[in-house]
Amino acid sequence: MAGTAQNPPITRRDFLDGVALALGAPLAAAAPSAGASADPPSRTGLQGQTDVTLAEAHAWRDAPERWRAATAQPDAALEDLVVVGSGISGLAGAHLFRQHAGRPVRILLLDALDDFGGHARRNEFVSRAGVRLVGYGGSQSLDSPGLFSPAVHSLLRDVGVELRRFETEFYDASWTRRHGVQGRGVYFDSDGAAGGRLVVRAAGDKPAAWIARTPMAARARADLLRLLTGRPDLMPGLSAEARRARLAAMTYRDFLQDLWRVDPAVLGFYAADTLGYFGVGIDATSALDAWAAGLPGFAGMRLGQGVDRRMSPSGRQLMASQDEYVHHFPDGNGGVARALLRALIPSAMPGTGMESLADGHADYARLDEPGQPVRLRLRATVVGLAHSGPPGAAKQVELRYVDAGGTLRSVRARQVLLACWHRVIARLTDELPAAQRIALDDQVKVPLVYANVLLSNWQAWKRAGIHSIKPVGGFWNEAALDFPVSMGKLRFADAPGQPVLVHLAKVVVAGDGRPARAQAAAGRAQLASWSFADFEFEIVRLLQGALGAFGLDAARDIEAITVNRWAHGYAYEYMRPWDSYWPQGALPCVAARRGWGRVAIANADAGAYAYAHSAIDQATRAVQDLLPEAKLPAWAPFPGPNPRAIGLA
Repeated sequence: MAGTAQNPPITRRDFLDGVALALGAPLAAAAPSAGASADPPSRTGLQGQTDVTLAEAHAWRDAPERWRAATAQPDAALEDLVVVGSGISGLAGAHLFRQHAGRPVRILLLDALDDFGGHARRNEFVSRAGVRLVGYGGSQSLDSPGLFSPAVHSLLRDVGVELRRFETEFYDASWTRRHGVQGRGVYFDSDGAAGGRLVVRAAGDKPAAWIARTPMAARARADLLRLLTGRPDLMPGLSAEARRARLAAMTYRDFLQDLWRVDPAVLGFYAADTLGYFGVGIDATSALDAWAAGLPGFAGMRLGQGVDRRMSPSGRQLMASQDEYVHHFPDGNGGVARALLRALIPSAMPGTGMESLADGHADYARLDEPGQPVRLRLRATVVGLAHSGPPGAAKQVELRYVDAGGTLRSVRARQVLLACWHRVIARLTDELPAAQRIALDDQVKVPLVYANVLLSNWQAWKRAGIHSIKPVGGFWNEAALDFPVSMGKLRFADAPGQPVLVHLAKVVVAGDGRPARAQAAAGRAQLASWSFADFEFEIVRLLQGALGAFGLDAARDIEAITVNRWAHGYAYEYMRPWDSYWPQGALPCVAARRGWGRVAIANADAGAYAYAHSAIDQATRAVQDLLPEAKLPAWAPFPGPNPRAIGLA
């Protein structure tokens, strides 16, 4: 239900503030699933972009001549459209192409992963008590629908996603108040034998009260209190425009360190607070974006009102959005992917209505049935693309791919939609000019990890009075009870003795003050070195350390763990102070997404914006490129939310 004055709904800014042990042998119940389940969402252990699912892509990357020289086994059919990638952009592009082609068409989607949806991944569990729970393993929510373009609203309506129902039916806005878990925990981690300390920030707690309970030194406590309650004018004599310009040119870390002169422990307290939204810590997020995110220190700055062009796309969205943060399927945007799948291949996603998207089972055996007008082939890694002649005159395109059995195959298509990553596209073909390859390579994706932990109960959270934990100085960036969403037969826990999912997140970047692209590349190398056992160890260490005093016993209460590894996660978005050309200059994503011959490009990279609505906007643009005579709805032409909706049109 929607929030009330006494029980306000969660907002995106709320999420940024915390919602967004005795260690022995690994937990037997949390070990990776044995064998390969026929139902990808039900697999536990390490999932997402695993070494197995990326093996063929990495082999091709390291030895591209191998695929050029080998003989491929040809598919017999000529497809009207081949879509590379079955994330939200690929699924949306396939739907729009079929909708606007003006004739019956054959479409084949190829995806290297073991499940459709890309980052919009679904995790399913069955507890020891027999309760089925569903969580999100990637793309989380439909964020700020009031800022969506006409194209996004049109597509969501077409596939049966009714945004208003999230606000009135599915999201239980009173859940934390009703159960007395409105507080947020701050866990000061420690590698020492004594463990860390959980400080509970109860609802209504004044800063002075909870800060006094922290283990921070006296000066750090005083500086944190000053930052949260003070209202100094740190830039006297400057206009609001000049103040904003100066904030855009410095990081939030520099703002706190140089203008506020806070203790280093305060920098550590906020170090990770921007990671989940901007893909970098405070060492690489502009102070202007930190202001947009509601971080402290700006109360006396007199910065004026409204969105600033120099904000990153996410900063603009934070500043402009008036929406409650409730547009969330139990499996996050996996529900949107399922709605698109149902529109494309109804037999693979039986049922009608939003409820059956949430609690129904996809029939994976129906994804690639011969003779169907739309087919989706998983574990199919595309390794090459070439027109059947000069791209401007060719009638067909040939794609080479490695199927699930390791066989090199080829498929012909009249048109192609590339909804895979930009850095993959740069290596797929020799047909692109050097300048476009450079622009494609600019998209260095931000690596991240989303973990879901099945707990047999949430009694320790109830005793602590909290629904989320902000770790300070630890491995994870955040941990929280899952969103209180009930749809269809999936009912969120309503008693502390019932099972629940806990969601943990980590954006893996260097945190060393370098530009975001360099930090992401370093983070990806680090992420590749961690095993499932490493993640399990850190999950147990955090939950046992923070909640052990309130009765949690990790060995007893943790029933299963799924760790979703996204080495290639968020699309990189332009931000100050690193990208001086933003927003007035030539943007790499515009040069990168230019189609050629019978090929168009659609993905979140093409919008330099890591959101489901950006993926849909870019799919709309790409299909318009393929079908120039069609009349598709208006899409957002610029990275970020619809410019008209934020006053920057």
